[in-house]
Amino acid sequence: MLDEVQYTRPPEFEAMPQRIRKPLIVLTLLSMLILVAAGITYRSTTVLVDQTLADHQQAIADEAAEMTEIWLSQQTRILNATVASASVLPLTGNPDTLRLLKLAMRAGHFSDVYIGTISGELIDGADWIPSADYDPRRRPWYQRAVEVGETSFTSPYVDLVTNELVIALVSPITLDGVFRGVMGADTVLDTLVANLSTVKVGDTGYAFIVNEKGTILIHPNPDYVLKVRLQDTETGLARILESFERSPAGTFSYPQGEATNILAYRRIAGSNWYLCTTIPSAEAYAISRKTTMLFVAEMVLKSLAVLALATLLLVVGGVLVLLVFRRQYSSTLQKQREEITGINQDLAWNISKRKEFETHYQTLFNVANDGILVSKDLTCIECNEKATEVFGLSRLGLIGRSMLDISPALQPDGEDSRERLQRILDAANAGKHQVFEWTFHRADGSEFPAEVGLKTLQLDKERLCLSSIRDISKRVYAEQQLRQAQKMAAMGEMLGAIAHQWRQPLNTLSTYIASLQSAHYNNMISKNFVDTLVAGADAQIQFMSKTIDDFRHFFRPSKNKEAFDVARAVANAVKLLEPNLKQDAVQLAMRIEEPGPPFVVQGFPSEFIHVVVNILANARDSIVERRTRDSLAGPGMIEVDINGGGEAVLVQVRDNGVGIPQHLLEKIFTPYFTTKGTTAGTGIGLYMAKIIVEKEMKGELLADNLEQGARMTIRIPKAAA
Repeated sequence: MLDEVQYTRPPEFEAMPQRIRKPLIVLTLLSMLILVAAGITYRSTTVLVDQTLADHQQAIADEAAEMTEIWLSQQTRILNATVASASVLPLTGNPDTLRLLKLAMRAGHFSDVYIGTISGELIDGADWIPSADYDPRRRPWYQRAVEVGETSFTSPYVDLVTNELVIALVSPITLDGVFRGVMGADTVLDTLVANLSTVKVGDTGYAFIVNEKGTILIHPNPDYVLKVRLQDTETGLARILESFERSPAGTFSYPQGEATNILAYRRIAGSNWYLCTTIPSAEAYAISRKTTMLFVAEMVLKSLAVLALATLLLVVGGVLVLLVFRRQYSSTLQKQREEITGINQDLAWNISKRKEFETHYQTLFNVANDGILVSKDLTCIECNEKATEVFGLSRLGLIGRSMLDISPALQPDGEDSRERLQRILDAANAGKHQVFEWTFHRADGSEFPAEVGLKTLQLDKERLCLSSIRDISKRVYAEQQLRQAQKMAAMGEMLGAIAHQWRQPLNTLSTYIASLQSAHYNNMISKNFVDTLVAGADAQIQFMSKTIDDFRHFFRPSKNKEAFDVARAVANAVKLLEPNLKQDAVQLAMRIEEPGPPFVVQGFPSEFIHVVVNILANARDSIVERRTRDSLAGPGMIEVDINGGGEAVLVQVRDNGVGIPQHLLEKIFTPYFTTKGTTAGTGIGLYMAKIIVEKEMKGELLADNLEQGARMTIRIPKAAA
């Protein structure tokens, strides 16, 4: 029966002395603990080595990507500064524009800097002359900038100027929101290859760059560039693109022949490029082992020390193991010191390079043609030498002041400086680059106009404001003089109009005076006769005085913006030209749609009357030309329509003249361009009209052809209540 079976200890066991049995049990338990501890230690060490290996390779890829990002950021800043300067210049091959492009080439070590305009013209800083059929609008760099709408760079392509493989950094050129063209800057791909060659990835590893589709863009082997995809180089890399999609940075192991390689990657900020490093696993393990052996040895030493103390030095082999590992510890420590020496040398090289970059940036900062202020919470924390020259203050005098401290309380248009600046900052914080005109104070108390480019950026978790300030006093003064010169150019014609308008009143006054002598001889002078004569003469004199007032107000320049009625200003302009229109047998019809409250806008009333007079005079000249050239049978007709519906006032002037040649429509607002010939026109009338309407009144001036004649359209936003 099972219940009757009893367990009996072997007699040998019973005979074992009690003092031997207990040490054996303790020794067995300690041996099991040693085996378990050894297994855990081995597993932990393996995981630690693998993780350290991956972290080390990822760190190399991150550092190389950061160097590339610093280089690209430097090139981007130089291009953006050049675009900001070029946006206010005429986009032609004039000396100022070419000088700006050549300065950018030297500052950014570009092989070429160029501009493609919306009309298809190429302005090249390297003085390259394209072929007759060359159109920059069909080039990849131009289309890339138009598609992205901001500063970006293209994939590598062969440059027509240098016949070398380049990447182009491109940016659209806009002024007041109007697209004017594209600026591009070429960097020879060998420059970026040289930068990557400095990245140290063991003895046989290397760094390269691919795009999000795996196409190799930069590689030590030039036969791979733009010809081979990364996933096609090795079968083990077939699914590398899935890793790119899952995470912007990481590591990937893949077989290469009989060995295994480790690939680390990181996406370059602001692009669809990935910087990758690759190294054989055996070499990577050898490098990692240098940095992890000390930690492993320390863990083993501690474990053995604890076990040795626990066994009270019963295991003699533990002492031997301790001596062996102590010797390995000393050897590893020596190797670690050698490794640290190499790391220190690498760090010294990196610090030297970063100092070189900082010196380069500081030089660009101080040689800029515009004053630059760096602000935090509206308070200036840094400025360049040009800013101290513009404001007449020292660097310490500018630092600590806000933009409002060096600005008048009100801007020339009467708007509060604080409120307007707040609106600009809100738009800048939303990510929009702001370009606007602003009035500042100099140290001597004088005011000067400036063109300001303002952009906010995040740097070291702080939001900073970068302002580029250009003194435009000379330009504003020249525009004012040009505007007044246009009025004076019209003075001769206006004086003829006054003489024509006065001829009839003077004839009437002459008749009144001649009638006095006849009335005296015939005894016809009576109170009623005198009253009638005086009243008639006074009416003629008042008419002549009113004519002089109208012309005097026209030639007086406006200094401050004010609210005025568009319909009344148009009527005054029509009155000024009425004698000329009658003399040339031109009829004028003025219609006001939706009459009611005045069509009030904000601006310079005298300048706006100048705009309308110029447009009406051009319409009259067009009718006279058609009458002379085509024998116009019907009467010359000018129609003026004023519409105040919506948020803007619309003024349209139509004529039945010769119209505007279709190929010249885009050029009629260009300064010094005229279709009348140099003896009949100055070419600045419509140019000044466009500046007054669009720049100073925030409106729009357009021209188009009708079936017979032309139409000019003025659209101006209504003034706030």
